[in-house]
Amino acid sequence: MNKFFNKIALLATAAFAVACNLPDNSKFDLLPDDVNLTWRGDYNAETHRMHYTENWSGCGWSFGDDVKKPSADFSAYDQLVVTVDSISTDTTALFLNIRYTTSDVVTTTSAPIIDGRTTLRANLDSVGKSHVLEAYVMSKRPCDLVMKTATFCKATQYGKKRVLKTRDGFIDASEFKGYSDDALVSFNYFVDGVMTHVDSGIVKPMDNWGIGKICSSADVNENVCRGRQIILKKIGEQSFDCRLGDLRYMIDFDGGNGRRGLYWSVWMGGHLTEVRMINTTIREAKN
Repeated sequence: MNKFFNKIALLATAAFAVACNLPDNSKFDLLPDDVNLTWRGDYNAETHRMHYTENWSGCGWSFGDDVKKPSADFSAYDQLVVTVDSISTDTTALFLNIRYTTSDVVTTTSAPIIDGRTTLRANLDSVGKSHVLEAYVMSKRPCDLVMKTATFCKATQYGKKRVLKTRDGFIDASEFKGYSDDALVSFNYFVDGVMTHVDSGIVKPMDNWGIGKICSSADVNENVCRGRQIILKKIGEQSFDCRLGDLRYMIDFDGGNGRRGLYWSVWMGGHLTEVRMINTTIREAKN
């Protein structure tokens, strides 16, 4: 019976959805089911290939309608992980977005593309995850890619927090020695100001604006898309969390400057009065 309800929630078209309660398992795999949400692109269900034809094309799953139809309950899970491969272009701008019917928050994450592949990890909003409207992968540029996995899963448990030594935004590679790829690195910062800006006399929201970057020590002055972009979510103290394994390519990169490690920085945008770095911490995974 659970399988039946799961299938109904994930198949058909974006206009067709029913209420469903997903089983409380450690993982829920979306990939066996067809993508039913696309714009400026298409999806091949047999090969799991996404074809993005224009800038800001999208491809993913719709679980309901904003007003008329219910959404899907993913409250048993904490994050959505999507891995993609065989990316046909050198674009580095892929985004994983999750929208909800009971929350104005749009969960957004991005990840750089290395050797034609990447992993996108988005934590579900604690309020909205019982009413997920849709989840989709969006590309800033036209491209083709193959989706390898798309899984809702539980959060990893972590041990004691340690503050990493940071000088002018640089963290030496030795600070990460002895930690597994599943360790959690948190870039902690504080935002003070407002979440709006004025564009042509119209007040517009600033959520999902880029306000910082994380990159290798060799890429400090390069385009932010070569690393990871820190995205504005709210006002106040917050953190940008990354799995250590997803940062290794930056930490280990030798740019010829005689040092390896991470560099991160934040900046102001719009009407924000302050974006301030606090510290960087790491916690080892327990499971």
